[in-house]
Parts: sequence; structure tokens; C-alpha cells
Amino acid sequence: MNRDTLFDVAVIGAGPAGAATARRLAQRGLQVLLLERSRMDTPRVGESLAPAVQPALRSLGVWDDFMALDALPSWGTRSVWGEAHAQLHSHLQNPWGCGWHVDRAAFDRMLAQAAAAAGVQLHTGTGLHSAHFDGAAWHLQTSDATAAPLRARVLIDATGRRAQLARALGAQRLLFDRLVGVAVRWSGIAAHEQGHLLVETTPDGWWYSAPLPAGGMVAMLMTDADLCARRRLNRATAWHDALAAAPASHQRLRAASCTSTPQVCCAHSQRVRQNPADAAGPWLAVGDAALAVDPVSGSGVLRALNTAQAAAAAVDEALAAGPDWRAPLAAYEAERDAECTTFLIERAQYYAAEERFASAFWQRRVPPSRSAGHVPVRDLSVAAYA
Repeated sequence: MNRDTLFDVAVIGAGPAGAATARRLAQRGLQVLLLERSRMDTPRVGESLAPAVQPALRSLGVWDDFMALDALPSWGTRSVWGEAHAQLHSHLQNPWGCGWHVDRAAFDRMLAQAAAAAGVQLHTGTGLHSAHFDGAAWHLQTSDATAAPLRARVLIDATGRRAQLARALGAQRLLFDRLVGVAVRWSGIAAHEQGHLLVETTPDGWWYSAPLPAGGMVAMLMTDADLCARRRLNRATAWHDALAAAPASHQRLRAASCTSTPQVCCAHSQRVRQNPADAAGPWLAVGDAALAVDPVSGSGVLRALNTAQAAAAAVDEALAAGPDWRAPLAAYEAERDAECTTFLIERAQYYAAEERFASAFWQRRVPPSRSAGHVPVRDLSVAAYA
């Protein structure tokens, strides 16, 4: 990287949102820098993708690359939610066919490599330490002490739920819950359990279990951080005791062998928003750094890919607008606010469908219309949950 290089855009974070945004910007003919603090070699919890991910990946031009990952087909979801008997939601009638169980680390590497193939300068093992805007470009200081200073006309935060850059630049964080997932891996899964995911509610939260492409299965309890700490669910004995209280999930894993200790992952929902009128320079956030959603929606990666398309269009417009860059970024923020409101309504509806439990986890998710009697679900907004 040479001292005189001025990138059109610097994307911080090479997860699905960052890599997809970088690739789309490069396809528009822009010079793009993509920084990823990890080496992208750390194992990650598996991911289940809905059938609708296919058109998003095709639009990005990476469908063949995705198929080369040998993802495991998912034919539907068994759901024990709102009643004691499981309901089957099949993908067989979906126009895009099956969903997919993927190795999340391999999936992320695939997207990052696709960005590089489109001309993006990808640098792994390189984090961002600071950024300041001089009126014409952002000056970036990275974790590589030997590197010359870097410059970019626009910055993009794709650092996930940490929203590291956005928060450093003064963005407002609206935290909607403190959800965590406590995951354990298993081997020796029966063949008839390898084609679907299972969701099951209990007083402590809800369980998610899905096959892994390389074999085995991940089972995860979604609960609140304080409840996890109080019950010490990051310890094997307490986690397995909680699993025993989830009949369908326990039965699914009855003949399997546990191969890991509980791993706690952040899964909170949040909106991180800026007011472009107050921004020092042109920047925006994508993926979880802009809007992180409850995994119950099953749409995290798909949202990341869709947000990447919207972000690339907004950045292109901002660059073309010159000194009037604030207007397209304000429109982008308004779109994310509308997306957030829709998500909150959907989340309220999901949790309202489970009325069997009066425990803390579920009471915290009672829609305002049911708890207070004066805020209809249709009127929920970001402010209602701030």
C-alpha cells in the first residue's frame, strides 16, 4: 500500500456485510480497501440460511462459489413454539427450493475472496485504530505500525454488533435486548435429523439446533445475558440441565455425543444510527453494525447481503454528490430506520405467539400492546423500544 493511494472507500470488517458491500463497490469501478482484524481462520458457530439467500447470492455473482462450499441442504424447520406439539415448516414449496446449513467461517472467507477477485484490496490481520476527516478524505491509522497512513473518501463500518467505528464517530446506539446464545457442538447425529433445524421454547428462552456441513450439530440456548450469568449456563452441568428441560431438543441429541464446552455468543438486537447532518465526514454502517436483529427472525445474513446493495448505491451517490454527500446518506439512514421498525413489529409478533410462560425472559418480550394496553403493535417504532 503506497502513501499516495487514495481509496474511494474503506470498509472496516470483512464479514458478509462488509465483503458484499466491498465487492459491489468494486463492481461499480471504485477503488476499495477492505480491512479485517482477524485472519479469518477462527471457527465460528454454524449458520442456517433461508432459501431466499439464493437470489441475493446470484445477484452478487457468487452463487457458483457458494455451491462449491458443499453446504448441507435444509428442507425445513420443526418448531415447538406456542404449543407443545411440533409444527413442520417445509421448504419444498418455496420457489428457491431448499435452505442451507453452512460452515460460517468458510462462508465468510468465500465472500471475502470474492471481494478480492473483484479488485478489492483485502488485508486481514489488520484492525483500524483511528480515523479523522480533513475535509476531503479520511486518514486511517491501522494496527500495522509499519504501514504508511491510508486515506479514503468514504468510510464504512462493517464491524458487526461491536459497531466499533460507528460508536467512535458518535453514532447513537439503541439496544433492544441483551440476548446471548450459548452453543455446544455434537457428533453422532442420526441420519433422519440432518435435514432440518429445530426451534423449541422453554421458560429460560428458546433452543435452536441445526446440522453442520462437516458433520455433527450445533445446539444453542438463546437467553438473556443476566439469566445466563445467574444460572451459570456457560458451565457444562447447568447447560445440560437446561437442555433436559427442552423435550424435543433433548430427544434429538439423546444418542449424540457432546464434543465441546458451552460457548457464549452475543446475539442482542440493536440499531446504531447516525445523523449525517452532524457527521464530520461521509460514512455509514452496514449489516449488524447498522441493525442487528434477533436470530428468531432467521434473516441475519440475508439482511447483510441486502443492506450491502443499498449501501453501495448510497456510497456511489454520495461520491457523485461531492459536497452534498449528506443527502444520500440521510436517505440510507431513513431506510435503515424503516427496516428496524419492521423488524421490531415482526419480533413482537414472534414472541407474542408464545403465551405459555410467565418467566422473566418471556415477560420482557411481551409486546407493549399486551402489557400496557395502549400501544398497538402496528404503531411500534424504534423509539418505542429505545
